[in-house]
Amino acid sequence: MAETLKPRRTVTVGDEKLGLQFDVNSNRTKMGVKLQFVLGDEEKSPELKKELTQKISTVLQKKFGDAGIVCTLDDRTPYENVIGFTIPLESIATHLTKIIKGEHK
Repeated sequence: MAETLKPRRTVTVGDEKLGLQFDVNSNRTKMGVKLQFVLGDEEKSPELKKELTQKISTVLQKKFGDAGIVCTLDDRTPYENVIGFTIPLESIATHLTKIIKGEHK
């Protein structure tokens, strides 16, 4: 089967320009949409990576929280240059159901 292309965008967090790649986690216990913030080829210090993780988390919690969407840090990403988050399938389903029912503001 041909490999499908993962949607990819460019975003800026603070003064860092990052790639943002989307994927799907099909693990039965962690089903959801993966947000993978790609730091680029240049290695980041653990302190800078931690700082970026906090900045991204704060932005996501505020924006998604206002919409009632849960977003959690994926601390098991196998890539050194990626900061990962997951939006659980249940959270997406709840949000979409509210939109369909006209309950979303």
